[in-house]
Amino acid sequence: MADYLTDEEQAERLKQWWDKNGTSLVVGLILAVGAVVGWRYYQGYVADRADAAAAVFTAYLDERNAGSPSGDALRTIDDDYTGSAYHIFTLLYRAADQAEEKDWEEALALLERAIELANADMLRDIARYRAAKVLYQLDRLDDSEAQLAQIRSVGLAAPVSELAGDLAVARGDLAGADQAYRAAVETARSDPANIAPGLAFMELKLASLVDNEQ
Repeated sequence: MADYLTDEEQAERLKQWWDKNGTSLVVGLILAVGAVVGWRYYQGYVADRADAAAAVFTAYLDERNAGSPSGDALRTIDDDYTGSAYHIFTLLYRAADQAEEKDWEEALALLERAIELANADMLRDIARYRAAKVLYQLDRLDDSEAQLAQIRSVGLAAPVSELAGDLAVARGDLAGADQAYRAAVETARSDPANIAPGLAFMELKLASLVDNEQ
């Protein structure tokens, strides 16, 4: 029908359509443009924030390696980048430093904080594994075992089995220790092109256990 309308009639219908739909069309266009601009702004913000966090983390590592951390970098990461991967990394490093000093309680507190804040499963599992090791040092065997039971990352299977063997030895369960150490060794050997670290020590633990049973 529109093909048979006069120019004036078509113009009038277009005006009526615009009066009815023009506002929503403009709003939709503005929202679409705003979404694109907002998304680009957000991406830029995330990238800038990641770069800033990386710079602060690098400063912390430099200070730590020099043996003279001022604490400024740590405070910045704790305050401005809470829960980020860089924050979790610093908590793991700080826990390792406390463990080196045999301050197991402080190390555990830092690792529990990492477990609470970590968004990535792998980072959370690393923190759980290290917390389990600290709990083992504190002779809190049940708590250590509970942490191990929550770890799902395949890459930690060998060390988790090894620590399970240590817990079994501490309980006097030599059969359970044997099973756990064997699982650790087999898992560590499962990829010949990428042997898990600590294999030699796992094998030594297993061999010592066999010697003691004879």
